[in-house]
Amino acid sequence: MKQVWRWLIIGWVVWLAGCSSSAALPTPTPTPDPRTLAAAIGRATQNSQSAHFRITLSGKPVALDSGGVTVLNSIEGDLRRPDAVLSILNITLGNAIGEIRTISLAGKQYTTNPITRQWMCLQSGSTFDPATLFAPESGIEALLANKLADVTLVGIEDLNGRPHYHLRGTLPAEPLRAISLNLLGVGPVTADMWADQATMRASRVVLVDTATDATNPSTWTLEFSDYDKTVDVREPIQCP
Repeated sequence: MKQVWRWLIIGWVVWLAGCSSSAALPTPTPTPDPRTLAAAIGRATQNSQSAHFRITLSGKPVALDSGGVTVLNSIEGDLRRPDAVLSILNITLGNAIGEIRTISLAGKQYTTNPITRQWMCLQSGSTFDPATLFAPESGIEALLANKLADVTLVGIEDLNGRPHYHLRGTLPAEPLRAISLNLLGVGPVTADMWADQATMRASRVVLVDTATDATNPSTWTLEFSDYDKTVDVREPIQCP
């Protein structure tokens, strides 16, 4: 009889230990919904006051003119929301590398002549304006928030020493053509986005224009940094 009681007591202790162990297990963290994440990242990026950006183009060259003489290599600059952008376009003109400086302010665009480097006033829509890439209602951040389709969470990855969400999806061609003067969006564009897990602001966006070339498509790599820094944008000349 004593032996039976001993085994009953041992079994009861083991059962209690199992219950205690189960109760101590942490609650699994739910996987964030990728579509919800994309929307939050787009909004957080848009809500910044300013940012530094760099856009590097690779793959099939992207020409600024119909003859393919002027090729866009990169764009680097600063944006101050809602409508001020300073940028430098690195271009290949024939066999030479050159730079074009642009200022966009309150709907007006100014640019330097690549030969004389003198400032000129431009008519709205007459040439590519980097500011349209960041337009409040239709720019890249707005498209990532509202138009990114088939979104998946690739994972959480380290970028610049900080954990980042890595999302992947597809952006429609038409709104990309509208903000790039038809430089981007030959067809649907594959978009990879990395956003800081703490701030939810985008650090890198890679846009692959898959329809441009089957093996070497045009690829735009956009990097954001220095959020909310002071950006001074002024008219370089008076326009009529």
